[in-house]
Amino acid sequence: MKQQMLDRFGRIHTNLRISVTDVCNFRCIYCMPEDMTFMPDAALMTFDEILHLARIFVALGANKVRITGGEPLVRPGVPALIRQLTQLEGLKDISLTTNGIGLIKQAQALYDAGLRRINVSLDTLNEEKFEQMTRRKVLSRVLEGLKAAHKCGFNPIKINAVAMRGFTDDEIVDLATFARQNDYQLRFIEFMPLDADDVWGRNMYIPGKEIIGKINAVYPLTPVTQNGEAKSDTAQRYRFSDSENEVGVISSVSEPFCENCNRVRLTADGKLRTCLFSLTETDLLTPLREGVADDGIAELILNAVEQKEAGHKINAADFIKPERNMSRIGG
Repeated sequence: MKQQMLDRFGRIHTNLRISVTDVCNFRCIYCMPEDMTFMPDAALMTFDEILHLARIFVALGANKVRITGGEPLVRPGVPALIRQLTQLEGLKDISLTTNGIGLIKQAQALYDAGLRRINVSLDTLNEEKFEQMTRRKVLSRVLEGLKAAHKCGFNPIKINAVAMRGFTDDEIVDLATFARQNDYQLRFIEFMPLDADDVWGRNMYIPGKEIIGKINAVYPLTPVTQNGEAKSDTAQRYRFSDSENEVGVISSVSEPFCENCNRVRLTADGKLRTCLFSLTETDLLTPLREGVADDGIAELILNAVEQKEAGHKINAADFIKPERNMSRIGG
């Protein structure tokens, strides 16, 4: 298994996102409905199965893994999984995306397991808006989780904020101020059509350039040059002129970065998705459980990646929204 995960457009894939659960203790309006039916436990990859598949992906050139959900920290034992992943030869970077609540109790265990980078979803600092956005009244616990992670030594701590016009657009600068004051890296994400309640509309997403313009008017920014492997980063990064801290925008809708995409996704039930907006997926868990050899599973992966879509088609007339919502795909 010395082959690379190469698609028909010449993109080499080195970044793997693994969802460990579709369960979440939030119900964010851009992700999932209030009433949600979750996958049965038997349908989910066990940690041993996750490690087995991760080894195959690493043998095919994956050197970055991000653990996602749902909310990954609602699944017991994630620190132990992190510890085992850190021992995979060839894996250079492991990170985790979380809503932050679980960090209050688990930040130290995650750090001790070898995790150093986390992304925390935080769209607003307003308690009322937070409750409307997440359908949960727990903003203070998310902020406590951030403090717990900072105390442990996580670096960087990135805040992911979905910007929505008419709802959180008046907090763009406030979130930048909050990140600057607490030494967090801020990432604004354009609102994408993956919500379960079909509230997305072009009048609701805020283009990345507009977001950066609002921040730059208060805190002058300098673009960060992204060369080499950094070209595949999803975020356009900027540095505050008076500090080393950064802010970034992920402009998936207004300025798609598909031509440099190096990511593939493994859902909690073991399906390989080559794009967030894929309409097809490849089952890896069933053949694994049926005893298919690693070379056979690697061949499934290589064939799927080779046929990867050119892009997500959000701005195309023939765009079709995936059947899975965000929590079932993996953030």
